[in-house]
Amino acid sequence: MTSYPGAVGDNGAVSRLLDLAIACNETPGAELDDELARFCRTVRNSPEASWAMPVATITAVLDLLSEYVEEKEPGQLSAGFTERVVRAAAGIPVPEYLRLLSGLVRIRDREPVPDFAALPMADWEAELRFDRIGQFWWYVDSGEYELFDEGVREGVSSEHPNGCRIELSALAAQLQTALILFPTTASMAEGLGKVAPSASPLVLQAVLDAIHRHFAEEH
Repeated sequence: MTSYPGAVGDNGAVSRLLDLAIACNETPGAELDDELARFCRTVRNSPEASWAMPVATITAVLDLLSEYVEEKEPGQLSAGFTERVVRAAAGIPVPEYLRLLSGLVRIRDREPVPDFAALPMADWEAELRFDRIGQFWWYVDSGEYELFDEGVREGVSSEHPNGCRIELSALAAQLQTALILFPTTASMAEGLGKVAPSASPLVLQAVLDAIHRHFAEEH
């Protein structure tokens, strides 16, 4: 059974950092420093994440986890965490690696948040930042609806009435953000292609306009 301290490594911020480290180890050309900068950008750009678990707290958890791991026998840690942290450490002793990772994240957190021109959005960032667009895109790309307008109307009205205040308003905010960040078809294909493969500024604006009409007519 996973102990509560051990579960820290299986979920949440520590787990996400290990995933990023593993991906960098196993992907040619990937840079851990860039991924840590994106991680810090994600947390710092989210009021909810920064309120619940600021980056400084995450680094403290890594330090405490390194001490916890140092005191335990291998069999006392969850199998999933052990396997993933060993892959992330790539030969470095696990307690030492967790302290190293904590220090690297702390360094990135002291620096200004890089904008998307300086450090382009990664696919995992886009999937997280534009999750509502990704969910909605079924109404656009699934082939279920013969006409684009029909699919958009169905998607927008599917949240009515209870979902409009949270889900639909969040979708509208994400659409507007994407239109500002990716003003051209080429930039949108690069930044949003993983989330919404057929997205373009015209298509996103049409969906946003449909949401605004729904709010005006139904609320």
